[in-house]
Amino acid sequence: MQNGEDKKARDVADHDDEEVASSDGATEAVEDVETADRDDVAKEAAADERNGAESSETAERDNAEASGDDSEKASVTDRKETRKSSKKGDCVWSMYLPSTSGKETHASNNYGCEHYKRKSKFVTPCCNKVYTCRFCHDEQEAHTVNRKEVTELICVLCDTRQPVQATCQNCHCQFGKYTCLECNLFDDEDKNQYHCDGCGICRVGGHDKFFHCAKCNMCLPIQLQNGHTCIENVSHSNCPVCLEDIHTSRIPCHIPDCGHLLHRMCFEELLNSGHYACPSCQVSLLDMTDLWKYLDAEVSLTPMPEEYNDCKTDILCKDCHEESTVKFHIVGLKCLNCGSYNTCRIKGSPCSDPDSLNEAAGITEEKEGS
Repeated sequence: MQNGEDKKARDVADHDDEEVASSDGATEAVEDVETADRDDVAKEAAADERNGAESSETAERDNAEASGDDSEKASVTDRKETRKSSKKGDCVWSMYLPSTSGKETHASNNYGCEHYKRKSKFVTPCCNKVYTCRFCHDEQEAHTVNRKEVTELICVLCDTRQPVQATCQNCHCQFGKYTCLECNLFDDEDKNQYHCDGCGICRVGGHDKFFHCAKCNMCLPIQLQNGHTCIENVSHSNCPVCLEDIHTSRIPCHIPDCGHLLHRMCFEELLNSGHYACPSCQVSLLDMTDLWKYLDAEVSLTPMPEEYNDCKTDILCKDCHEESTVKFHIVGLKCLNCGSYNTCRIKGSPCSDPDSLNEAAGITEEKEGS
């Protein structure tokens, strides 16, 4: 990323240098012309003074010399105007001759949309409109399009409407360096795309870096091939945070130990908001050992009042799913099995005195009777 920015900065710097050099060259050329003009004017003034001094000697000589000077001045003036016009003309033409080669190259590369770089558009089978990709369609319309039902394409270079195919039947351009006619997908950018028969769609990242889990019904990183929690059809569901479909989403997914999928950006937002449990099953999303040690220190530094010394409560651990009876503490309730504080209370109030429970129940009954 840094190399790309440095290269871009270098390109901009080089371009600026070229503009400065061109501007300096034009200034020097104009200064040469102006200097030549000033020299010619000075020479003419000196000649006029000389002619004026000589005219005082004899009238005949003045007339002869004046007529000769006038003709000579006219020829000199014509030659100067011709020389100045040719110099200025040559300077303007050579220095400011426009070049459109760069613009033409940029225009030829300006195709596709923000989602895909491709040389084709498709005709939607649902509303008979023209869009570059299905995401452009879904952003503008109130319904979604099934890209596998698309039957017609339009070439962006020659505007030829034609059946779905890899190359244009008129100008023979390739619609995309990566082409999948099963998914009707065309892309000129290299993303290591591959088509997964199990998923039924195209994936990015390289076929050698992923494997298809038949039970999960999705492609997973090769590192999880022998150690992941299988959940049937886990990808054919919505993200529990943003509620958008995961299976066809272009946003990368995060796979926690519990196996429930959520978008990576949604996972990061959860952590930034202070939520560390899976929205689907409440299991901790990452290793919480350091936090549990911190809570142990807080419990030891926060003694409870004496009346709570014998108070115990039943808890359920959300990480190991084991039940246990622990001493009540306001900071947290620690699981006796795995040491996690990701627990919840069960079986009523944390009170060890049955009389107190009966008294509380009697108050409730009186309120209901009244």
